[in-house]
Amino acid sequence: MTIGRQAVSSLFAGRGRYVRALATLAEVLSIYGRGKASRSVDLMQQHAQAAERVARLCRHNGATWVKAAQFLSCRPDILPQPYIDALAQFQNEAPAQHFDQLKPVLIAAFGEDWAQRFSAFDLVPAATASIAQVHRATLVSGEDVAVKIRMPDVARLFEQDSRIFRLLARLLAPLVRELDVVQITEQLLTMTATELDFRNEAENLRRFARQPHPPGIAVPPLFDALSGEQVLVTGWVQGHRLREYLDAHPDQAAPLLNRLFASYLQQVTRFGIYQADPHPGNFIVDDAGCITILDYGVIGRLTPDEVRRYSRLLYGLMGFEGDVDVGELFREAGFVGGDAETLQTLSHYVLTDKLKNEHPVQAVQALLDALRAEKVQIPDSYIGISRVLITLGGFLMAYKVPFDWTPPERRVAS
Repeated sequence: MTIGRQAVSSLFAGRGRYVRALATLAEVLSIYGRGKASRSVDLMQQHAQAAERVARLCRHNGATWVKAAQFLSCRPDILPQPYIDALAQFQNEAPAQHFDQLKPVLIAAFGEDWAQRFSAFDLVPAATASIAQVHRATLVSGEDVAVKIRMPDVARLFEQDSRIFRLLARLLAPLVRELDVVQITEQLLTMTATELDFRNEAENLRRFARQPHPPGIAVPPLFDALSGEQVLVTGWVQGHRLREYLDAHPDQAAPLLNRLFASYLQQVTRFGIYQADPHPGNFIVDDAGCITILDYGVIGRLTPDEVRRYSRLLYGLMGFEGDVDVGELFREAGFVGGDAETLQTLSHYVLTDKLKNEHPVQAVQALLDALRAEKVQIPDSYIGISRVLITLGGFLMAYKVPFDWTPPERRVAS
């Protein structure tokens, strides 16, 4: 396989980080190679060993690698559970940077007198992520705010990382034929590139806030005049992260998670715009049980036609559309490949045998796996929707909350 010139130049630009990446790939392939040679080695044990190497690499390289870990930790549809477990540590926190390293970003955004805009500014970050960290502050006008500051050099590192990610995807593609590694990689890189410019997030937040969300679902206010490419200022949200709240109040798991899941169904099937990164750190629950959705760096957008088609497909699969030709619904939704009879058989299998014995999230995963095995080309937008619903379904499974796929409009009517 020929390595592109840009990938080679990236190797030299960030030599240590990329040597680690290629060395880790070699280690992972060696782990699975030894497993094939020895029948006594358990596959899940191989996954655990390989996942530990991947997590170590992401921790060492930071930036885009942490974003990749967060992205993959919410993909039980494509990774075995040991990988999900190993990468889950990156969901809520990433390594923080000293505030002195961030001051040039604030100066570029607000000028040398940046501190004059605030009556208080906590130099210790309230939260850290792969490309930014958040500081709590108080404006001179009295509002408590969250100041999200992009990490210095993250854009330059992303340019280097994107090339090596594409190289790794090309190397892995022939070895992992059951997954479209190139498609998954491009999805990650597109998502990260969008997140790097906070003006995109500001626009996403404005659009999302305009939607008629149900009671108990909130969106933080945006301070537009203070937000730009590298700094985003929103209202401070008082409360607890979703997982912490549920661990302390297990009796609230069913009402909270059902409300959250219903909100996402509404976003996909009615609004045509949905928050596309539903990891636990992005949900804050206040003492009244209201859920505030954070982080709009990545938003899923659907055209009105896609909303109609995906809604019919989703609810057709769940049995809400009556006696319909599910194979035709797949074709209408943009799925390419596979004959109508095969698609109908797969859907029937999922909706009968699977749903009788497994959680719906496992049934949806089984359907995706079966479609891939039949070489059916799945639209990127549908993969995004599935990832979100599967991730949310994982919350419900973890807290033993029954699924309710009832369309939001029918819940309101009932």
